[in-house]
Amino acid sequence: MQQENNGVNINDSKTLAERIVSVLLEKDAFDVRMNYVKETSSVTDYYINVTGRSSTNVMALADEVVYQIGLLGRAPDHTEGRDGRAWILVDYTDVVLNVFDRQSREFYNFDRLLPEDSLVDISHIIAEVDAKFDINNKN
Repeated sequence: MQQENNGVNINDSKTLAERIVSVLLEKDAFDVRMNYVKETSSVTDYYINVTGRSSTNVMALADEVVYQIGLLGRAPDHTEGRDGRAWILVDYTDVVLNVFDRQSREFYNFDRLLPEDSLVDISHIIAEVDAKFDINNKN
């Protein structure tokens, strides 16, 4: 049975990935990148990598995603790294979220492991979040 809530089909990996990106942007996440890897990976459909501004922010970003996606009826299959607060992995199977602090993102450089052509344009999500919060509206 397909889980739908508020018109959002969270069992569709693209919709789930875009909703996660939206939640991250609404919480002022830094350097959000979404990669579509279904054709080249047996692990997941999408990787989302993001940088938190502090260890507290890393935890808050991961927690907010789990909370907001949970409101839509879906919990992650597992999470890792909550104790260290430098890199938290939130795994929804078809979408994997990596929330790094700046130092860990630079050290592990996970983005370099993903094919360059797998990067998804998220400008439409950025525009939606900007409009929601009336950002850059010059009236």
